[in-house]
Amino acid sequence: MHNQILGLSWAKQLQDCSGEAERRYPEDDLARGLEAIRCGKRVQQRMTAVSLSGSALVLLISAGGLWLLPRRELRRAGPLEPVAEGMRKRVEQAARDLRLRSCPRIAKAAEGWEEPFTAGPPGAPVVVLPASIDAEAPETAEAIIRHELAHVAAGDVGLVWLARSALAATLAVLALPVLGFAWEMNRNGLDVWDAFLQPLWLDYAGRFLLILTVVVAVSQMVLRSREHEADIMAVSGQSREGLTVVLADAELTQRINAAGRRRWRTPGQLRYMLANHPSPAQRMKVLQPPHPHLRATWPEAAVTGLLGALALNQLGWLAKTALPGTSLAPYFTLIPALLAGLLMALSWGTHMWQDAVRDPKSSPLPAPALAALGSGTALGMLGRFDAVGSAPHWNAVVVVPPAVCVAAALSAVMARTYASAVRPERRRTQSWGLFVAALVVNVALFAGTLRTAYELWSLLDANMWPLANWAWLTVLGIHSPHSVFDAIAVCFLGLLALCWTLSNASAHPDSGIATKVTRRLALPSGAALAAAVGTLAERWVSRYDQEHVDFVSTLLYDRMVGAAAGLACLVALCSVRGRAGLGPAMWAAPLTTLLVTGVLWTIRCHNLTSGQVISHVNYFADPLAQLAILGGLVVIPLAFLPARQPAPAARILVPCLGALGAAVLTAVLVRTDCIMIHL
Repeated sequence: MHNQILGLSWAKQLQDCSGEAERRYPEDDLARGLEAIRCGKRVQQRMTAVSLSGSALVLLISAGGLWLLPRRELRRAGPLEPVAEGMRKRVEQAARDLRLRSCPRIAKAAEGWEEPFTAGPPGAPVVVLPASIDAEAPETAEAIIRHELAHVAAGDVGLVWLARSALAATLAVLALPVLGFAWEMNRNGLDVWDAFLQPLWLDYAGRFLLILTVVVAVSQMVLRSREHEADIMAVSGQSREGLTVVLADAELTQRINAAGRRRWRTPGQLRYMLANHPSPAQRMKVLQPPHPHLRATWPEAAVTGLLGALALNQLGWLAKTALPGTSLAPYFTLIPALLAGLLMALSWGTHMWQDAVRDPKSSPLPAPALAALGSGTALGMLGRFDAVGSAPHWNAVVVVPPAVCVAAALSAVMARTYASAVRPERRRTQSWGLFVAALVVNVALFAGTLRTAYELWSLLDANMWPLANWAWLTVLGIHSPHSVFDAIAVCFLGLLALCWTLSNASAHPDSGIATKVTRRLALPSGAALAAAVGTLAERWVSRYDQEHVDFVSTLLYDRMVGAAAGLACLVALCSVRGRAGLGPAMWAAPLTTLLVTGVLWTIRCHNLTSGQVISHVNYFADPLAQLAILGGLVVIPLAFLPARQPAPAARILVPCLGALGAAVLTAVLVRTDCIMIHL
């Protein structure tokens, strides 16, 4: 739309700015880049304004649907009539049971309308009961009333109607470029269909269908999940008999209607996909467990990955056009990753944590969900709208999905650790505490991995990759400009994991708390201490055998072996305990890195202060940032190892494995040239 309205003059202006910068600063790359940014800043800001205007248009159309669609549904069900006095008292009692601040308006639909629903403007919902509500059995009427009031109590009435209006908003905005181009072709007397058969518009059509499919899927997922949640809230603390009878009758009616029609006239699967409500059989299945709750599914994981990738792409493009020349320019990769990570944490991470707390014995991240999350992310990287008409960005497809899977796997580990610290009697009452913990942890994980993947993908796209061997790992860790942020996140997550591990002993007071604390800390602490000792011993032995003997290289080796020590501790714990070792490794591995770095710092601190080669903060932060990169490479295979309880011999085996593995890694790093960057 920017090109259709304002033309392609922006491209010529940016090209002229680049030529002017080349003429002024032919030898200075940094000055040339800054001059090109300064010169093209106005053009970039205009493009950003047009993009944000499109976003505002989507919100405006969706908000219009939020007001129009409920009113249309109320008119279709009308004329509405007031309910009988007995029914009104029953509704008021149900509202008090569900702790509603005020009872919403209740009305009865006109004759012939048999589907209850809740609609109305935001803040003033209207519950419309079927015309035959007075003839229903008391249990059936009670179930219908409680289900509709549960929507009001959950506060999802507006969300349901907003989801229904999202499809109209998507169609309108995505059709604007097509309609504008067709109008321009007709005005110029050109053949429209020949123009639309060009590769550019065929590519746009494919992305159009992808986005449309995703919006339909998201809308239906929202509507179905809200129905399940309303069912669960309606039967909370009440008998399920009334709602079960309603659903059983609905299922029987559905089967009779389906059997009375020819198969070719009944679009069964298509009707199910486009239905606003889940089938009665599905709703009854969710209500069967003693403590029903709605689990996260693999389609939700796929949609979350796809939308997260699209958000990262668009936010990254906005950051590149809006941030240059501002004080936020150094964070053009961190800000998009943080916002996209926040969206993924809200849509997927919090739901996965809820599953882990309510059902601790089940795996919070099944393999199908992890595969769907990665596949959806890859599809989102291919469907990005800022690449219409160009070749796919295969670097992004290769880099970003594994990073998202790493974040999801680590989130599952932290969720399991948190769930073990919750008292059994409080697992059904966790609300804000669970939400805050899940949100903070998932934002840290998804934002960190997305930022790292974004930087790696940008380097690959720019062909800035003259590194051999394994030195590329240090670009994202030790040499990253965001290593301090990564180190803070690693320490924060490690402290949370340690606190929840200690809380686990008091959450299950079936034996002595001191005994349980000692038992839970002994093995990880022993592995951490042994790995640190093995690293320091080998670093001392091989201090004269390193490839480069200058002080800068020595500091690089120090920081790398600190990260290697943490990796050795992680692998040693998981080699004995399987994926169950990832939980304690979340705090034991950073502890190992800090022990090694602290000892080496006491040796180097005088030279650090006098030489000013590297700050003391970076000396401690860089190994932790590097540990995050190295750990991310192995967390996926470790997450699918079978969980095992440590045998008695593990008290000796794990420290030995940690010390040996740390010594071997240190020897390889110090005595070879595999991590040095040669500029």
